[in-house]
Amino acid sequence: MRLVRRAELLAAVGKPCVYCGEPMDCPTRDHIRPRSKGGTLEARNKALACDRCNQDKGSRTLRSWLYRLDKAGDSRAALVRLLLDP
Repeated sequence: MRLVRRAELLAAVGKPCVYCGEPMDCPTRDHIRPRSKGGTLEARNKALACDRCNQDKGSRTLRSWLYRLDKAGDSRAALVRLLLDP
């Protein structure tokens, strides 16, 4: 990992997760469109997310994860929906 990337993660400590809005203790980098589904390494395909959300999303697309969150009645669905429908 390059130093710039470490600095980016360190700067995100305490900021809200893009998916749940909770302050992040240990931010992670998430590929919005997973690389396994054709996502790129470009910066616009990356988001800083808390470990919980990143692990839960896994290799799902946002639409697939949103379907799962809605089905479970998870409150994170509202923020994920906003990312899909700006």
